[in-house]
This record gives sequence, C-alpha cells and structure tokens, in this order.
Amino acid sequence: MRNRPGLLFAVLSTLTACLAVDSHAGGMNLTWGSGCWADNPQTVQTFACDANPNTFTMTASFMPSQDLPQFTSFFAQVDLQSDSPSLPDWWQLCDQGGCRSGALSGSADFNVAPGGCVYEWPGSTPYVSMSWRTSQWCSGGAAPAPPANRAQWLGDFGSGGGGTLHQGTEYYAFRLTIDARKTTGSNVCGGCLVPATLVLNKISLFGEITDQLTTPLANSCLRWQAASTTPCSATPVRNTTWGAIKSFYR
Repeated sequence: MRNRPGLLFAVLSTLTACLAVDSHAGGMNLTWGSGCWADNPQTVQTFACDANPNTFTMTASFMPSQDLPQFTSFFAQVDLQSDSPSLPDWWQLCDQGGCRSGALSGSADFNVAPGGCVYEWPGSTPYVSMSWRTSQWCSGGAAPAPPANRAQWLGDFGSGGGGTLHQGTEYYAFRLTIDARKTTGSNVCGGCLVPATLVLNKISLFGEITDQLTTPLANSCLRWQAASTTPCSATPVRNTTWGAIKSFYR
C-alpha cells in the first residue's frame, strides 16, 4: 500500500510527458481567411457566384516536429477534388491555357500585422514559385497528371534568412488568393457552384535537416460551397516527390 502513491505519481508523470510530446508534434493547419487557424478557424467558404470582383483567401501554417536550424525554404502541396465527374472550368486556374488563368496568386510574406502565428522571415520578402496542375491543363513535368475531377497546387517558398524554427511554435506558411474573374458575363467559366474539397497534404521544411509534415494540427481540409460531399481523406493518386517537383519547375 505504501508504494501506491509513488506508483501513481510515476504513472501520472509518464502520462504528462506523453501529452507534452503530443502537444508539440509537428503538423499543419489550413483555414479560409487571411489569418492562420488560431486567428480565424473557418472550414467552409460559400459564394453565390454572382459577381466577378470577389476574392477568397486561404492561409496555411505549420509547426515543425523538431527544432530546425538554418531554415531557408519549404515546399507545400494542396489537392482539390470537385464533386463533379470532371473538374469545372471555374477551377482551371493554370497560367497556360486555363479558363481562369491569372485568378490564383500566392504569397508567404506575413510582415504586415501578424496574429496568432509567428512569421519566420521578418523583414524579408520570400520568393514564390508555384503551379496549378489539372488533367486538362498544365499537367507536364515528372509527376503524373491529376485525375479528371482533381487539381493539384504545388508551391515552393524560400528566403535567405537561415534562422531556426522551434518545435512547439506555429508559423505562417503561405496564403493563396482566388479571385472571381469570369464567374459571370459573356466569357464565363462555369462550375463555380459545384462543391469541392481542398486538402493541405504536405509541407516539407528545408534547413540543416528536412522535416516532412503530413498530418493536421487542427484542420487541413477546406470546403468550397457548403454542400460538398467529397471526404477530407481524398488524396492524390501518388504523393509528389521533391525530385518530380524540381523537374516540373525547370
């Protein structure tokens, strides 16, 4: 009987330690809006598809699974799947031939008014290299083309900062902004009302070591239009390798 308090303390100490490790496990968040998940957790974006001037922004953030010295860049992958058998023209966002070419922009610059997450490159403007891939347009490179009702966004961001990322700290990753050009009018690109699901599937951090993040912290799945039925577990046919990405960007 005398040993029980000590045993209980040991068990509780072990449990506390495990919970502490879990709370600092690496992962990713994705939310609608210009702030990170901690600023404005929002998983559904609805739009009546009745005006061209509108814009819609989603923001990604991440927490490294370990301290990462000399952090210089990261790669990210977002996959979209529409509820329709083929991807609507509204989601053909490629710069080369897409119906809504130019409607997608990206940035990793969070110098202005940071909120619930930390900006890892203060005072600098990161470079951006990104692509939007579909089966109809922009499906070149070493990676296979997405299936007919999917699209894949690939982004490469970096800076010469070379600072250290810290385990347990959530950092801003990137913002993607989609404008509503060609939603209405004579040159309309149809399918805006078709529900879709977007999933942040990967963020790879590069520095003194490489940290591969593939699991959500709180949320990595967004809905376009409230009636979307595609499950958040929808994933690409094959995870895109870093070698395939470098080949694609050449």
